[in-house]
Amino acid sequence: MLDEPIHLCDWDPRWPVLFAFEAERIAAGLPEQIAIEHIGSTAVEGLRAKPIIDVMLGVEPHQDVAGVRSALVVLGYEDMGEAGVPGRLYFRRRAETAFNLALVARGGSIWISNLALRDYLRTNPEAAREYAEIKRSAFRSGIRSLLAYSDYKSAVVTALIGRALQPR
Repeated sequence: MLDEPIHLCDWDPRWPVLFAFEAERIAAGLPEQIAIEHIGSTAVEGLRAKPIIDVMLGVEPHQDVAGVRSALVVLGYEDMGEAGVPGRLYFRRRAETAFNLALVARGGSIWISNLALRDYLRTNPEAAREYAEIKRSAFRSGIRSLLAYSDYKSAVVTALIGRALQPR
């Protein structure tokens, strides 16, 4: 149910705009204000990516997660639960533009790691090239499914996050 076929394409300058529209739509449909961030490869200019825009919502401890989950379903997102990542609720929306959404604790380790990786790739061309190469390598080896692709690049992603989190 979680796995799906994937492909990569060149970075599309429409992705940040599509994210902004979706972020506005999400914010308008939620029961309360929540931090919304564009993450993943579609948030890094010039990086090849799956044409699926990654959105991260950060909830505070006092916020109603159940209410947010219900609102996201009303907005057309499929609730996939933790989907193998403790501390993250995963949602997806497959429409004309595809979205993956992670609902996490704002300021928690998943929140911090995702933002650190995004910002590191945006500001470090060598790291972005390293990440792009592991993606190309996955496809050269014949990988075409989400779970296998994620597994293939996990060691590199972990290393990049480690470097991104190091004090400079």
